[in-house]
Amino acid sequence: MLQRIQTIYLAIVAIACVMIFFFPLANYYNEIQGNYKLFIYGIRCMDPEPKVLFPNYFTIPLIFLVVASFIFTVSTIFLFKNRPLQIRLCAFNMLTNIVLIMVIFFFYATRVKTMTQIEPEYNYTGMVLPLVSLLFLIFSNQAIRKDEALVRGADRLR
Repeated sequence: MLQRIQTIYLAIVAIACVMIFFFPLANYYNEIQGNYKLFIYGIRCMDPEPKVLFPNYFTIPLIFLVVASFIFTVSTIFLFKNRPLQIRLCAFNMLTNIVLIMVIFFFYATRVKTMTQIEPEYNYTGMVLPLVSLLFLIFSNQAIRKDEALVRGADRLR
C-alpha cells in the first residue's frame, strides 16, 4: 500500500536528498581571502584565481552519506509489506542523516574555515535540507509504528 502518509514523508526525504546537490551548504566570503561555496559535491571558488585549492575528493564522504540516505529512503518506500524492516531502515536512515549533519557542521565547515581563514555563513537552503529530511524521517517512523500497532491490534482480536 503505497498510499500511506509515511510514503509522502519518505518521498519528501528523497526529494530533499536530491535537492541538496543543487544548493550550497555554506558561503565563505572575505574581500581579501576570496569567495568560496561549500556544496555536497565539492568546494567551488567564485573568484577567477583561488587562493586556497581543495582536492576533488574532499567531499566524497558527504556524497556517500547523501546517496546512502537516498537509497535507504527509496528502499523503505517499497518495503511497505515488511513494516519491521521498514522501521529498522528508517532508524538507520535517521542515524545516517545525523552523521551527515554532524560531519557537515563539525568537520567540513570548520575545516574550510581553518583553511580559508573566513567565517562561514549558513543562511542557505542546503543547510536546512538535511534537517528537513531528518524531521520527515522521524514523522515517517512514527507513522510506520502506528501502522504496525494497528495491525498487531487487529491480529489480537482474531
